[in-house]
Amino acid sequence: MKLSMKYYLFIFLLYLVNGFVLQAQTKLSGEIVDKSNNPVPGVQVDFNKGLLQTVSDNSGKFTLTYSDTLQNRSIRFQSFGYKTKTMVINKGQQSIKVMLLDSAYNLGGVTVAAFRNGRFSDYSAQTLQMSTFDIVTNPAAMADIIANMRVLPGVQANDNDGRLIIQGGNSGESQVYINDLIVANPYSSSSRNAGARSRFNSDLFEGIVLQSGGFNAEFGQALSGVVNLNTKEKEQMEAKTTIAVSSVYAGVTHIDKKPSYAYRASLDYSNLALSKRLSESQYHWKKDYRQIAADLFLTKEFSSKTKMTAQFNGSYAGGVYAWEDIDNTPMESNIRQTYLYAQMNFYHTFNEQLSLSIGGNLVVDKFSGTDIQTKTDKLSTQDIWSHNKITLQYKYRKLINRAGVEFIYNPCTETYSLGHDYTAKPNNNLFSIYDDLKLFLTNNLTASIGVRGEYSGYLQKFNVAPRVYIAYRLNHKNIFSLSVGDYFQLPAMDYLKQSNNIDFTSVTKGTVSYSYVKKSGKFQIDAYYKKYKDVVTYLQEQNKAKNFANAGSGHGYGVDLFWKSNAGRLEYWLTYSYNNTKKQYDYFSEKIAPTYVAPHSFNITLKYWIAPLRSMVGTNYTVSSGTPYYSDANPYAKSGATPFRNRWDISWSYLPTNWIVVHFGCQNVLGYQNIYGYEYSKINAGAKRAITANDKRFIFLGVFVTFSKSKTANELKNL
Repeated sequence: MKLSMKYYLFIFLLYLVNGFVLQAQTKLSGEIVDKSNNPVPGVQVDFNKGLLQTVSDNSGKFTLTYSDTLQNRSIRFQSFGYKTKTMVINKGQQSIKVMLLDSAYNLGGVTVAAFRNGRFSDYSAQTLQMSTFDIVTNPAAMADIIANMRVLPGVQANDNDGRLIIQGGNSGESQVYINDLIVANPYSSSSRNAGARSRFNSDLFEGIVLQSGGFNAEFGQALSGVVNLNTKEKEQMEAKTTIAVSSVYAGVTHIDKKPSYAYRASLDYSNLALSKRLSESQYHWKKDYRQIAADLFLTKEFSSKTKMTAQFNGSYAGGVYAWEDIDNTPMESNIRQTYLYAQMNFYHTFNEQLSLSIGGNLVVDKFSGTDIQTKTDKLSTQDIWSHNKITLQYKYRKLINRAGVEFIYNPCTETYSLGHDYTAKPNNNLFSIYDDLKLFLTNNLTASIGVRGEYSGYLQKFNVAPRVYIAYRLNHKNIFSLSVGDYFQLPAMDYLKQSNNIDFTSVTKGTVSYSYVKKSGKFQIDAYYKKYKDVVTYLQEQNKAKNFANAGSGHGYGVDLFWKSNAGRLEYWLTYSYNNTKKQYDYFSEKIAPTYVAPHSFNITLKYWIAPLRSMVGTNYTVSSGTPYYSDANPYAKSGATPFRNRWDISWSYLPTNWIVVHFGCQNVLGYQNIYGYEYSKINAGAKRAITANDKRFIFLGVFVTFSKSKTANELKNL
């Protein structure tokens, strides 16, 4: 058959076009690593909005072949535990190396730098992170780490105490960690019925993490929640000097940065004399509360594989105030406290699979006070705390195993004087071992299985705590998770000072969670149930407790809602929490609803940037239902419930120049008198007086001047 000239021409053009297309095809080879240059397997790679897709292999490598005729050459990398990264490939580009950073929302969770042996924890069905900026711009916090937690679901912090109450657990059921080590007494001293604040400046930390839905086996000695604070990396520190003058304190902070190290040093002097005069107080201050404090932080990189962080915090505080109890007995409290804290952490990476961390801290806490419980009594304590820890981490393909040992050394000496001295010297040593295995089962499914064992030398008791966590990501926005585990805690030191014939208290807790995460915000709902066992109880006779035993038990369940998002320049946080707890504890002979937790609480926080005025304004409103209270005469029967509580806070930060910030804040603007229970008369049966915060409101005004080479750095993020 004879072929026409048109047919040959068609074949020629077809080969010509195909040859042009083949010549225009480019093979792209890529390597994906984390911050420590370790390969990241199982990363989903989407090219041109999903036109081409692949997954990185065990060496973190992938290949794609694309046509240079494509106009859209964007490529996206997405994996559990890492921030999604999007890039544009140049025309004809044949190789690429991508570094993924740890995600701020990993299964609704929080991570720390890979240099620190991997991410802190994907674990916990309820894990929430806050940045330093969140803290300093929240009017409810006044730049205080602990106070800022009250805007999170499941958390309450009553103004007459200030310490965290998490999902129905008292303030002793949570722990504060810095770089994975427990810090003893992280709260500053305060007067009676006053809210305590954190000792540590939020500027020290890159992330503040609350885990209330369970936590992995590496973390212990907490029944309700863990607050983990991770110090900044060298790259996150900026050389500058800041001078601060305010109605509460004056201070100077200097930060310097070199190629292999960076350090931060600060010195502050606080005096509440002016603050007390600006707001009404229940007490007459004979010597205004004052404090001098110093901070030092150093991060040093010896090599690409070895790093050290070291920090120190020291303070001396005190004051004298007079007050009267309900029976008009004059009291005078003279409080003094010396606090010294030091910590050091070493991190070393042997190879892509194996890394080691070693850390230890030391706290020396000395406190003395008068008229603590009754007229003419005196109390002095010296508490020493040291938490030491070695952790070995092994990575292989889609698993990470962390195993380690801990030793806590905690001798305490207390002398209480009332006519004659009573002295107690418990030495509470705790040995722990743990192993936690995390499995990336698929790109959308992860699980953690861990076990922790603890032995108390003082109590001569041992416990074993298994924990399991599972999370499934439906897509990059919708995440479901489940956590179940046992958690143990030593009895409070106040109990150990009087008896060592008691045991650990434990909680079995389960939490289910759903999170919707997007770039502009997050929505989360959690439901939990926990069962208390071996709660410490005692008999109360006048001012003396006796017959300590682990006779108490209880349960608690609840639901927490959290929504953080923005509308233009307006950022909003909404939280609601419901809690139902019944527990037999202390001197109660039956299960009761605790006096310290409200069944319902709601919080709204709004922040808005007004560009023409160079101002950030904020407001916060908190409202909660009342709590039950019980008469000393009949402590087992509920006498009633306190009225509902509410507080309105405002703040304003103004930048007259780029390097000067003027900040004003007022907490409890309306001076609403919240009631946290009642004090009963020892003379007149049935007579009672409301327990309220000693100050109606708190007012702050400060000026912060920052000197830096750029002349644009300011303290708006670090107020």
